[in-house]
Amino acid sequence: MRNESDTTADHSLKPDPWLSRVMGRQAWRVERGTGGRPFSELAGSASGFAYAKVPVVEIGTVWQLADAGFRVVDTALAFEGAIDGEAGRGGVRFARADDREPVAEIAAGAFRYSRFHLDPLIPGELADAIKAAWAANYFEGKRGDGMIVAEHANRVVGFLQLLWSAPDHLVIDLVGVAPASQGRGIGRDMLLYAARYGTGDGRVPSRISVGTQAANAPSVRLYESLGLRLREAQYVLHHHGNGETVHR
Repeated sequence: MRNESDTTADHSLKPDPWLSRVMGRQAWRVERGTGGRPFSELAGSASGFAYAKVPVVEIGTVWQLADAGFRVVDTALAFEGAIDGEAGRGGVRFARADDREPVAEIAAGAFRYSRFHLDPLIPGELADAIKAAWAANYFEGKRGDGMIVAEHANRVVGFLQLLWSAPDHLVIDLVGVAPASQGRGIGRDMLLYAARYGTGDGRVPSRISVGTQAANAPSVRLYESLGLRLREAQYVLHHHGNGETVHR
């Protein structure tokens, strides 16, 4: 029989200051090791929040976290490979400072399948605000080595937030397309542009990584059609302290 003590013996809570600020509540991430705070801080809190990401083969850990009050909200998929192709249609360029407002607006309305949007205990407007703040971090110099945007009729309709994890390895940190422009190949055009030009500093990626959710079938099809292959799958679990209220 598994119980909460099995999990707390080799996992602990580490603070996530950025997510705490955006959510307006103490947020923690679960990590292996005992260097963080004990799980009892969650059980005694009506407003605490924690998340864990567990490889799908570690079912025992998932069960232990479930015994401790965590619930699966998402299965995260990581794709990786080389994208080979032309840069696509026009209308794609690197972001400028004055793109901040339209990019944040897109991020606030483009997502349905993120772990925050799939969690019925997180209000939809808060899930939107988290993604908007994430994208805005690029313009504040807090996250991202580059950003690509797509335009249509002189309006920004999509963006890619980019990170280098190695000199030749580019990570798509966040991708968003305005709802009215989805299904038109804009995401593909931006990915092809990133594969060809990187972040615009002369580096050309030989590998690209991007994540999505098992629930997001259109994104899975897109990444596979570009030659990316599934590298890893993880269960994502959330804990909402002892004050759970279903919002959706």
